[in-house]
Amino acid sequence: YAPRYYQRNAINREMAEELLDALTRVRDEKSVKVVVLTGTGKSFCAGGDLSVLPSFDHYTMVDWMGRTGQDIVRTMSENEKVIVAKVKGHCIAGGLELALASDLIYASERTKFGVTEVTMGILPGWGGTVRLARSLPVFRGREILLTGRKDYTANEFYEMGLLTRVFAEEEFDAKVEEMVNLIAANPADSLRMGKSVFNFSFQGLPWDAAMALEREAVSWLFHSEFTSNMRDIALQALEAMKQKEGEA
Repeated sequence: YAPRYYQRNAINREMAEELLDALTRVRDEKSVKVVVLTGTGKSFCAGGDLSVLPSFDHYTMVDWMGRTGQDIVRTMSENEKVIVAKVKGHCIAGGLELALASDLIYASERTKFGVTEVTMGILPGWGGTVRLARSLPVFRGREILLTGRKDYTANEFYEMGLLTRVFAEEEFDAKVEEMVNLIAANPADSLRMGKSVFNFSFQGLPWDAAMALEREAVSWLFHSEFTSNMRDIALQALEAMKQKEGEA
């Protein structure tokens, strides 16, 4: 949710706190499987609202630029819901960091990307530096971080492996809705477990530990209510098939 379309959804302190609150609340909504993070108007998010910085003292600035932002992306990573970033227009600086903290990123082909913090004498502080380093070949990640470019195209980012898919502008909304519906059609437990095991593995969990975690997740899912019901249905169908073959 990014309501400040007239400023390309640039994030101020109030908006950051509202986003954190929304992500925290949706975490406990059992009926929700997928959260779509998008922006109103023509852009996803152009980063932090720099116009508010002169009114901040040093402590407030560091608290907002660092702690609040990291709380948001941590909540996204730890949230059991699948978080989809629906990106169009501009996805710059803090906006890109929000997208990178999502589970899937679907982008319009006209979207522009980049991290510009280095041009202001700072660094991405919402996990962007770390995620670029962990998601990309080292020289690609360094270039994005150190040039401060804000004109990377969606196709460039897709070729680097930073985007899930890129869709044409005219079919963007329909294609994203189609993908979200595919995900939401799956059982909540397997989505939750899949996200958890994948994230722990991505974060560098040792191989044996990751395999053990996967094994435990599969074991738990086999005893879940949904899987038990599906197993019963499958066994009933198999028994009916055997009876039909016997009658023939």
